[in-house]
Amino acid sequence: MTKGRELEFYYITPVKNLDSILRFGILSNDEVNRRGLDFKRISKEDIVEKRREKGLTSYANLYVSSRNAMMYMVLKMGWKIVVLGISGDILKLRGVLVSVGNAANDNSIRVPPSEIDFTKFLRLVRSVRDWISGASSVPIWKVFKRESAYRKRYYGYYMEPKKFLQSEILVPRRVPKKYIKAIYVPVNDLLREINLASGKLSVSVEPDMFFLPLRKVEIADGLYIVHGDMFISEMHTLTISVNTVGVMGKGLASRFKYMYPAAYVAYQDMVKSKLLVPGRPAFYMTEDRGFLFFPTKGHWREKSKLEVIEKGLKWFVKHYEEYGVKSIAFPALGCGLGGLKWKDVGPLMYHYLKNLKIPVEIYLPTNDVEEEYFKREFYERGSSSPLLHLP
Repeated sequence: MTKGRELEFYYITPVKNLDSILRFGILSNDEVNRRGLDFKRISKEDIVEKRREKGLTSYANLYVSSRNAMMYMVLKMGWKIVVLGISGDILKLRGVLVSVGNAANDNSIRVPPSEIDFTKFLRLVRSVRDWISGASSVPIWKVFKRESAYRKRYYGYYMEPKKFLQSEILVPRRVPKKYIKAIYVPVNDLLREINLASGKLSVSVEPDMFFLPLRKVEIADGLYIVHGDMFISEMHTLTISVNTVGVMGKGLASRFKYMYPAAYVAYQDMVKSKLLVPGRPAFYMTEDRGFLFFPTKGHWREKSKLEVIEKGLKWFVKHYEEYGVKSIAFPALGCGLGGLKWKDVGPLMYHYLKNLKIPVEIYLPTNDVEEEYFKREFYERGSSSPLLHLP
């Protein structure tokens, strides 16, 4: 990715490895073993073995994007980790390779940096930066330079976003410490601890790199306004804005279809069975996670309607306990592609969700975030809307 105008790559590591890295640089697995260092690996043994079989353990591996499947796996393990920002000048070292896709994957493509159009490569990374995005495939031939033989060879070749976002920079033996330019941490609590060890390196809090919300504020007891990605919420149940004709083509709904194919099939069945109608949401519950399909419109071509959203909220408040909902995350219902404004939708959602017996997260529209949206007064002012007093 890029920070400002500078090209930057990323190394994910447990905090306990920092002292060693700032002393010796980022070492390959083989080099760590040769030196007999006490180093905590984030990869599982079977992954390390697979990389060894492919001749990859002699390389120090950096990622083009830190928000990838490896980051997600490590966070789920509960480790205290940081991300190191590595200068794009690393590409000038002899023997460096770029792996389009996870290097251990059989379908990845390893080439010299001179074959890659990094402007287009990083543009593609940004477009599918969340590996849980709605894109079902990535046209990877576009990352190669026009004159490159690889562009012709792989023309029409696609890759899954999850694999593409694990694209790597492979550096023989080690990344010298002079190429380490920054340290990124997920929360403020780590700042002091890392600053003491970092020397002259800049240290900054970047929660988005770690699949954390950019901001989360409690505006009522158990009711949170969140600026971030709803699909990484820890809430038990996720709410999906839908239409009642079974189309999930854009927005959050399309991401849902990609992430939870079995739940998408359940949604299709509900549509065919006429169980899902405007004003009456439907639950789909699994052992690990619940889903609330919330119609904000009938046909997908229509705009969302506040009256439909209010009826749906009333239905949810009445029925959530009988379905065993322990906590729930809502998007900004009807906003975005639905065409509604948060100044109208926010107070309506607040009115119905503020007194529930469970934790509730409401995720703001990503392209419409104002400071006042994190204050209770904004929602209390809107609660005088005539719509809230309809029978």
